[in-house]
Amino acid sequence: MWAVRLEEVTKRYRMGGISRDTLGRVISTAPRRMARRLSQGSVARPQTGKLALDHVSLEVAEGESYALIGSNGAGKSTALRLICRISPPTSGMVRVRGRVGALIEVSAGVHPELTGRENIWLYGSIIGLPRSEIRYRFSDIVDFSGLADSLDTQVKFYSSGMQLRLGFSIASHLEPDVFVVDEALAVGDVMFQSRCVERMTKLSREGTTLLFVSHQLPTVEALCTRGALLSEGHVLVEGALKPVLARYLAMVEENQLGSIRLHENSGPVRIVGASCHGEDGEERTQFSPNDSIEIRLRFESDKPLERPYVVVGITDGRPGMLVQCSMLDDGNTPEWVGTHWECRLRIAELPLRPRLYRVWAEVVASDGVGTLTEWLEVAAFRVVGDIPNGPRAVVYSMAAGALDVPYTWDVHP
Repeated sequence: MWAVRLEEVTKRYRMGGISRDTLGRVISTAPRRMARRLSQGSVARPQTGKLALDHVSLEVAEGESYALIGSNGAGKSTALRLICRISPPTSGMVRVRGRVGALIEVSAGVHPELTGRENIWLYGSIIGLPRSEIRYRFSDIVDFSGLADSLDTQVKFYSSGMQLRLGFSIASHLEPDVFVVDEALAVGDVMFQSRCVERMTKLSREGTTLLFVSHQLPTVEALCTRGALLSEGHVLVEGALKPVLARYLAMVEENQLGSIRLHENSGPVRIVGASCHGEDGEERTQFSPNDSIEIRLRFESDKPLERPYVVVGITDGRPGMLVQCSMLDDGNTPEWVGTHWECRLRIAELPLRPRLYRVWAEVVASDGVGTLTEWLEVAAFRVVGDIPNGPRAVVYSMAAGALDVPYTWDVHP
């Protein structure tokens, strides 16, 4: 049985300011506007404005934890606003079964001029709970929020974190059938975020349908079982969360990979080309764990060089090198090179986990001290592997420790 269903939903936001026509102008121009419409007949007028969702169809089952994933501007928050009835769709149908509790923004669901106490009673009344039910849950809401000392203070004097704690506590403790949470949790401190995740997990176990939007991907992966990837108002992929999440991270990495270019560099030696190659010698940017790789660097020098030392490093974008191969260490430098020369570095196995990696290089002078080129990002490649099974396997394999080492567990109770 579905709890939330979107059927060919389109949402288009009007661009520009609000019309300021007076009543007299509207009346005086009415005949002219009517004549223009009659002359146009049934010809469809072109759609204008920003298209946030374009014929989106989704179905969320009762009691399911469902994530909407995508970059900023993909349409995630718009979809949640339609589900919460904050905004109507331009076309299509949005169906929701049961009572909706929502935390779309930090101050969503709370009135700044009312106190925390008054907001609890107001929110419960709006969603149709009898006063006895609100009274029954009142102490739980206050205890979870930790705002007992500020309960009779107007919300406009709360910090953003306090407003978040109040809004989440109210929305999550009034037994919603569908609980909708947007990026607002990012405002809270780490301890409160952890409590929010525990609360959402408990609601999900008790049968509440959860719709969750967050860029905190470890939380998304641990909390949700299904999801949809949105891009520019379209659903790219929908289904079990791990493949959806892996597709999103791969899309982010592919965009980063496409933006990495060898920049012009100056000095006695210039790096004029760089590429990554597989065992067959073909140029490629995608490898599997433990594949071999050959990094080819092409140089241009002002004059023939004696004993140039090449240094290559591999990083996953964070500070520090994961792998560094240096002629300064092993001493395998050529005695002489001409004004145009190439260096090929072969690594027998890539002990790296799936993610995007960046290649850096420099050339050091024969004295081992002076630099002939600047330390420069020259190329990039991706390691792609199977999706593991753990509750945070997708995000951790692409964001935690990069080295892929063999290991086993042995637990003795």
